[in-house]
Amino acid sequence: MKQTKTKILCLLLAVLMLLGSLSACGKEKEKDSNLIKLGDYELLYKSACIMEDSDGNDAIVLTLDFTNNGKENASYLWSVNETLMQNGTELEVATVFQDYDSFETVIDSQFTDIAPGTTLEVRTAYLLHDTTSPVEATFEQIFGKKNGKITIDTAALSHVTAEGTDQTDDGGLSTPAETGDALLDWWNGEWYGWWKMSGCCGSYESMEGNWWDVCGNIDIGTDYTGTITLWDEDYTRSDPMASVQVSLNEAGTGTYGTVMSEGGWFTNVPLEHADWIVDPGLLDYDDMIWIDGDYENGDDEFHYDIYLRPWGRYWDDMDESGYPYRYTDWYLPLIDAGKSMPDAIGEDPSNDFNPHDSAPLTQTDAAASGGDGIVTEEQVQKGYVWMNEVNRNIFDATYDDIVAYFGVEGQFVKEEYSDHMKANYRYYKWISRDDDSHFIYVNFKENESGVYTVSAYNTSGFSGTEAIEKYLDIVKAEAAEANKAASANAEMKDFSVEIAQFAKDDVKVKIMTKIPVSGWSFDDRGRCLVENNDPTAFGAGAIQFEVRENVEKFDYYKDNFENYQDIEDRVIGGITFRGRTYKYIGYEWIQYIAQLDNNRALSIGLRNMDCVPGTMPDIILSNMSFK
Repeated sequence: MKQTKTKILCLLLAVLMLLGSLSACGKEKEKDSNLIKLGDYELLYKSACIMEDSDGNDAIVLTLDFTNNGKENASYLWSVNETLMQNGTELEVATVFQDYDSFETVIDSQFTDIAPGTTLEVRTAYLLHDTTSPVEATFEQIFGKKNGKITIDTAALSHVTAEGTDQTDDGGLSTPAETGDALLDWWNGEWYGWWKMSGCCGSYESMEGNWWDVCGNIDIGTDYTGTITLWDEDYTRSDPMASVQVSLNEAGTGTYGTVMSEGGWFTNVPLEHADWIVDPGLLDYDDMIWIDGDYENGDDEFHYDIYLRPWGRYWDDMDESGYPYRYTDWYLPLIDAGKSMPDAIGEDPSNDFNPHDSAPLTQTDAAASGGDGIVTEEQVQKGYVWMNEVNRNIFDATYDDIVAYFGVEGQFVKEEYSDHMKANYRYYKWISRDDDSHFIYVNFKENESGVYTVSAYNTSGFSGTEAIEKYLDIVKAEAAEANKAASANAEMKDFSVEIAQFAKDDVKVKIMTKIPVSGWSFDDRGRCLVENNDPTAFGAGAIQFEVRENVEKFDYYKDNFENYQDIEDRVIGGITFRGRTYKYIGYEWIQYIAQLDNNRALSIGLRNMDCVPGTMPDIILSNMSFK
């Protein structure tokens, strides 16, 4: 989880502290001996001290003057990179509160933009390995090569206490008032959703696929810095699962910019700059954010995905398979009654609502078809991989589609009616003939008369992670062959769309190609072709388009791409596009980028979608041209 700390704090030189009186945060040196010039910026070391972080650990806190000698406004955060070393090991960023009453941290001023010719005092904090060994600080220009180093004698530093440490907890954070700033008013407030674990290793291996409801509060100030606080069913608002310092930037793929982590913690591990990158514009639904990250603590590891929507919003624009677990029995009664978010999940449930009450079925259990559901162990595990990793439209799949995949009818378990959802549900199993404790359990919902589609699925008796490791490439290859066969005979139609550069409606690219008559649609908000008749389908693969002034602009988040690889260039519409693959904000991407002319560059991003020759994504790209 640890990343090299960039852009968050600053270090400078403290020489051996002389005996005598010390200031509260160490002894101030002569300015000339502590002045470091980094192109358009200057750093002046003023003092250092030792403070306790939010967990009671010793942290070194440096105080510096940051001077902007450039021609534009600048903040310390986006101007200086820094690294602190002690005993040959890089130190980690510390969360140190300056005032426990306001939850202000010592580094908050780093986010402030200052005008050319002005100076701002900033502070920075890192966890110490010990309080006697020297600390060496290196800092450099973010865009440039100038750098400097300084060594600090920690043994000479004073210990300082934050303000407000005796304050009494008020039981939680209040929802911030509206500010009139559209960005802040969208982000700030109470949020509700769910989070899930995957890729579990070590002591978490048995928790693969587990998920919980989660509540949260976002409080970002007018300086575009603030805190995200989250708690699930095992935590509370006052004892949260995560407390994360964040910064908000107007840049992003959509209207609401991007939030990044700058410090804090998730469960028992620290978070650093850009461990979280939250861009609502990448999601398929309005008013939703998706946080993903990786937990690492020795041999214990897992990936987590957190989905949140504003408290009080109904989720009826999406399939119920995407609902939180407590959505119907706890959340809905509360918001229907106009209640605010409680401090713990499960508090104040409605006493007159029972999700287990049911009305008579519209048809009897005997009317449901079914077989023995017996398949091979390999079919069970490959079936899970296909449903979880390969079929991006699994929640549009009907019972007949699942039967066609497995080759046999599922073993019918039960049928029931949900009074709240006003729908019939059927439940089936596909079971390994080698071990009947290994099976896939699939829930189907009747969305139209007599037609049941997948609403949820899970596994029993075998490791989904191991199945993915063993069969993913095989299942992808089988799916590609099936896609080729279907694509070769697909009826096609002409498609065209104009994509404008963000905030510049007069800079456009017209994209023309052919797409299937059915099975694909265009999402105007997401600017993407979606492999589904419903452009808002949850999790569907898509081809997303973006226009910028030059290809370098597509590298804005490159440092945060995971598993980055350059791939073979591809000629599209007579233009050579540079290719690359990576994972970003939970999505697997194949991206092609090219400069079309002096002021237009185009990105074609295949999100959660392969592009095997002969498959439909490949055919769509091969037919593509531009104006």
